[in-house]
Amino acid sequence: MQKKYRVILVFVLLFPRVLGAGDRRNIPLDLFLIIDGSSTLKNVQNAVVRWLNEQVVDRILQEGDRITIWIAAEKGELVFSDTLKGPGDKARIKRLFQSLQFKEGTANFAGVLREATARIQQAPSLAYTLLVSGSTTGRAPSLGGDAVGLLRFTRVEEFSGWRAMVIGLGLTTRVQQAAAAYMQGGR
Repeated sequence: MQKKYRVILVFVLLFPRVLGAGDRRNIPLDLFLIIDGSSTLKNVQNAVVRWLNEQVVDRILQEGDRITIWIAAEKGELVFSDTLKGPGDKARIKRLFQSLQFKEGTANFAGVLREATARIQQAPSLAYTLLVSGSTTGRAPSLGGDAVGLLRFTRVEEFSGWRAMVIGLGLTTRVQQAAAAYMQGGR
């Protein structure tokens, strides 16, 4: 059973757009969404909100999924955490995206990424972490030191003035175990 979840997780990390196509998932998803709360997204807010609504809310999320949303500003702020029970919940999330307020200063992604990692380790279902950030210069100071290791398994999609990053939090141990099992099986 655990192997099935690993295969699905790798599939989700490598091909996130496939989640919205064809057959629907029957495994609930824990989506951890981290949004840059600094002013680096201010000029591209409409594009970011449109993408989040179309790609995340409409294509990925479905009833039974749990979504947790943080705004990463000077301090990380948890702004939403709930299980989707119907279309009204999707509309509520879209209204939240429309109401985002960006502040001067830098985004503290490290603290929020650590909190998401802790929650992933407790998540009983499939976990998916998405970080939306502005320019690289606004992101660099908040990911120094040991926090850089949190981005080890990352897929980045670049847009004009911003990026979406699918982050494989909590995968290091699983990858090491799978590599060890593979190496032992080949002997």
